Amino acid sequence: MSGMFDLAIVGGGPAGQAAAEIACAAGLSVVMLDEQPRMGGQILRQPPRSLKVRDWLPGVTYRDLKAQLHRAEALDGLDWRGGVSVLGLFPRPDGLRLLASGRDGRQILEARHVLVAAGCYDMPVAFPGWTLPGVMSAGGVQAFIKSQQIVPGSRFVLSGTHPLQLLVADQLRKAGAEVAAVHFAQSMAAMAGQVLRDPLLPLGHPRPFRDAAAAFANLRRAGVPVRFGQRLVRARGSERLEAAEFADGTTIACDVLATCYGFLPQADLLRQAGCAMQRCARTGGFAAKVDRWQCTSIAGLGAAGETTGVAGAEVALREGRLAAIGVLLSDGLLSESEAEGRAAPIRRELGSLQRFADLLARIADPREAIAGLADDATILCRCEDVTRGALIRAISATAGPEDASALKLVSRAGMGVCQGRSCEHAVRALLAEHGAAPGSGFTARFPARPVAIADLID
Repeated sequence: MSGMFDLAIVGGGPAGQAAAEIACAAGLSVVMLDEQPRMGGQILRQPPRSLKVRDWLPGVTYRDLKAQLHRAEALDGLDWRGGVSVLGLFPRPDGLRLLASGRDGRQILEARHVLVAAGCYDMPVAFPGWTLPGVMSAGGVQAFIKSQQIVPGSRFVLSGTHPLQLLVADQLRKAGAEVAAVHFAQSMAAMAGQVLRDPLLPLGHPRPFRDAAAAFANLRRAGVPVRFGQRLVRARGSERLEAAEFADGTTIACDVLATCYGFLPQADLLRQAGCAMQRCARTGGFAAKVDRWQCTSIAGLGAAGETTGVAGAEVALREGRLAAIGVLLSDGLLSESEAEGRAAPIRRELGSLQRFADLLARIADPREAIAGLADDATILCRCEDVTRGALIRAISATAGPEDASALKLVSRAGMGVCQGRSCEHAVRALLAEHGAAPGSGFTARFPARPVAIADLID
């Protein structure tokens, strides 16, 4: 399958939806590709059409986002292609080419403009026992509940630094799961101290604080312990998870341990295309550098949402709108004054929202909590079963590789099916521990996703 479009959008979440709404209204031909079969992204992960889910994502938290989703699904002129993975993104003299793969095989698309709004994923954190069945990310657990209302276990412990785990724990409780405990690695005083640095900021963003406070209250009323200053150190079990162990010696029996330390931008395609990137200081991921119209360093290629830095759905929506306005300006469909007029209120909203996102990032900063968690026997690269000790020996044997790609060649860390998404930030952190200067990470290569060889052969 092939096609030529004015705008190709990679990602069906809030940023992509917002951009599509503006671009379609202006008469542009727009195609949207997403790995999920239905539009919505991770924040609004929809159930399969064949499955009827009662009370899907109820409440005011998701109300506005669901309204945006319904508008996007009803857009005239939007070519929606779900269940499709974009494998490569290639700049060309007259636009950009995308190579994708789905149930119908290979797809080659040409577009004058491409917007990558691929979202983010849970930051993997390695610690002893983290490869045991039953150890999951909080986002992974939440995906089961959101999409199909499946509770993937019986007795849950949630641990990490990010407030999202309060919301996930409350969703689990409402779904009938037993939540044994919610543990934050940082102290409550440390979290409150970050809020007090800008005490008026929460007044302008009451909903996230209200949601977190309501979840906390619900958990406490249900008798779920919510503790602070409890650092996870180990998952225990033989064939599968049996318990979570914390630094104070506390061990809690569970069959699911859901960790939540933050998120990494999904920026593989942009790195593969050669875009300028910037390092996320707290989590160690990479985000795309963009200008005031969400344009990257490559002509015709834009980025919006978590791909430019994890800041939440409200920021993603507005960045998607800015990106679409920028496309209309570039195509001469808006004058500069018209574009600036439409963008001005969006930029004002973004300023406040970005301040709030930075507050959340400071509260959830995982660096102290995860420092020193992995011992030499801990597997860092799960695809290739490479331990921390093996990586240290590889560094020593080669007189210290200067970057992650050099270490990849001598250790195989990052060569597996995930292309290093699971281990790259840990490998880079280990190199830094051994004196290497901050590097650019693994070289991003085609294909960006696993693909059947038949899809690549003419």
